[in-house]
Amino acid sequence: MSAPARGTAWLRQLSLRTRITMVTAAVVAVTLVVGGLLIVAALRKELVNTADDAGTVRARAVADLAATSELTNPLPVDDPETFVEVVQDGRIVAATEGIPPQNVFDLPAQEPRSATTYELQELPVDEPGPYRVAARGVQTPDGPMTVYVAVSIEDAVDMLSAATEIGAIGVVGLVTVLAIVSWFAIGRTLAPVDAIRARADSISGESLSSRVPEPVQDDEIGRLARTVNRMLSRLEDSSERQRRFVADAAHELRTPVASLRAQLETATTRPGGSADEGELLKDTMRMQAIVDQLLLLARADSGRPWIRAAKVDLDDVIDTAVTSVGRRDGVRVDAASVRPVQVVGDPDLLEQVFSNLLQNALRYADTTVRVSGGREDGVAVMVVEDDGRGVPSDRRAEIFERFFRLDESRDRDDGGLGLGLAIVAEIVGAHHGIVRVGDSDLGGARFDVELPVENDA
Repeated sequence: MSAPARGTAWLRQLSLRTRITMVTAAVVAVTLVVGGLLIVAALRKELVNTADDAGTVRARAVADLAATSELTNPLPVDDPETFVEVVQDGRIVAATEGIPPQNVFDLPAQEPRSATTYELQELPVDEPGPYRVAARGVQTPDGPMTVYVAVSIEDAVDMLSAATEIGAIGVVGLVTVLAIVSWFAIGRTLAPVDAIRARADSISGESLSSRVPEPVQDDEIGRLARTVNRMLSRLEDSSERQRRFVADAAHELRTPVASLRAQLETATTRPGGSADEGELLKDTMRMQAIVDQLLLLARADSGRPWIRAAKVDLDDVIDTAVTSVGRRDGVRVDAASVRPVQVVGDPDLLEQVFSNLLQNALRYADTTVRVSGGREDGVAVMVVEDDGRGVPSDRRAEIFERFFRLDESRDRDDGGLGLGLAIVAEIVGAHHGIVRVGDSDLGGARFDVELPVENDA
């Protein structure tokens, strides 16, 4: 990641409301500061020009007196903060009161009829600066002289400083108020967006009938909400058509497959039954299992209640599953560690869970399948494990997906249907439980099923 990207990463983590408020406050603050500085600069220029005009007028008047030898010492002045010197060859010829004879302004002499204006921070007088000094050269009967008129702009500078401080306080206060008002105004504006986000976040494949709230305003947010709802309607229709197709197809297949199985079972029991009929029966039984599992998944996807809840002795369900599941030669099923525990659920579906887990364990076990569990910490925990090759850690998140097979060869006899563990996850989830896969101390896979227990009361 580059340095600029790292520097702005924190900004991207802020909410839209915060970013808009920050940008608005920053733009207004910059605008006010720049505008205030321009106003202060314009006001200072106006005050300085006024002081320059006063100094120029006074310098011209004193120069006229000097040109006619009518100078008096000290020179009369109406403003106590204005100081005048008439200087010739580095000495004061005449000056206003308060200027000692040796305090000559350290400024260059001016040629007759020439004029220049200076700004000095201080002068050798009692009053503090800064000053604007108008210098004017004049030809007198006694020779060329320079008239200096110093006008104090201390009051103007103090006024501008006070105005700047007041303006800065005003800018801070105004930006703060604006930020607070913007925060609440933007929050109210974005509240429908947050409501849409919260509702959309809660919508899943099982709740496509839900809709996001639509604001009454026909603005961008209102149009967004209506567009999202139209999209959800299309998704709901598509999902419903897909579920209906799967359910109808599986239901229509169920009867002919069952009939075919019955005929093949009858044929294989007659004298002279061929091996081909036995293979056809195996394929038919496999097809029937697929149809039954597709029907079960279609029920789970329908969005309608599909659990018939009742009090269930989970240990009895496991005993039935252990008894009914097909066995493999050389593989032992140990269910001695199952302790009695009662849950609320559908007994047929819970039996399906443990039948699928046992079939999966028997498929991969080398010699042993172990079933154990009971009540632990307020929940029913049942464990099915084997001593086979286990489930790679990088594929454990996939094995509960539909039609996923761990066997790359997809062998029909050993690879399974790819639906058994998906059905386990659906049924356990519908019972508000959890199923996890891990490593068994037998060396193979371990499946933990946690289900809420029936209250003792």
